Amino acid sequence: MSIKTETISYKGEVRAKAWDKSGKAKKLFQPNKLWEILKETFNIDVQIPFITGKWEFEVVRHNDLTTLGKAMVSQGMITTVTHMAIGIGTPGTTALGSEIASGGGERAAATTSQTTTDTTNDTAQWLNLFVFTDDFLVTEEGLFNGADPGDDMFSSWTMAGLDMKSGDSLQLTHRVKAEQTA
Repeated sequence: MSIKTETISYKGEVRAKAWDKSGKAKKLFQPNKLWEILKETFNIDVQIPFITGKWEFEVVRHNDLTTLGKAMVSQGMITTVTHMAIGIGTPGTTALGSEIASGGGERAAATTSQTTTDTTNDTAQWLNLFVFTDDFLVTEEGLFNGADPGDDMFSSWTMAGLDMKSGDSLQLTHRVKAEQTA
């Protein structure tokens, strides 16, 4: 069995602006790293200009992806990305280099599921078993959002050539983990 695991990182932000009742913009405190350390360590909100942050008309903060959020991202991937294909070339940015279209190596609907790597259901998983009726030197694999050759490629990888003969089978498990980038 060949397993390919990738990590998708998410970095989000929240922007905040405020106005008083007359419509005049209000300044908000934009924390810095020292403020974050004090908040995380001691749970205190110390707003000292130039030491723990500064006053701005717009505050930008990175958001946190919850455990459930990671599971929702993983669920979205397996709902959208449904097919696996293999080939005998090198993947490009939008398609496999030379996708196999016959002999048991055709693009197929993958068995999709969610699995746990670090937090519950944070990893999307695609599994497919190719049973060959022809000979191929398989060198690439990709995940797609449909069965047609023109459908979009979500992910791919290049492997050392696998010499597959008629009657051989190849099981591929492709995993993508959702995690947060600070």
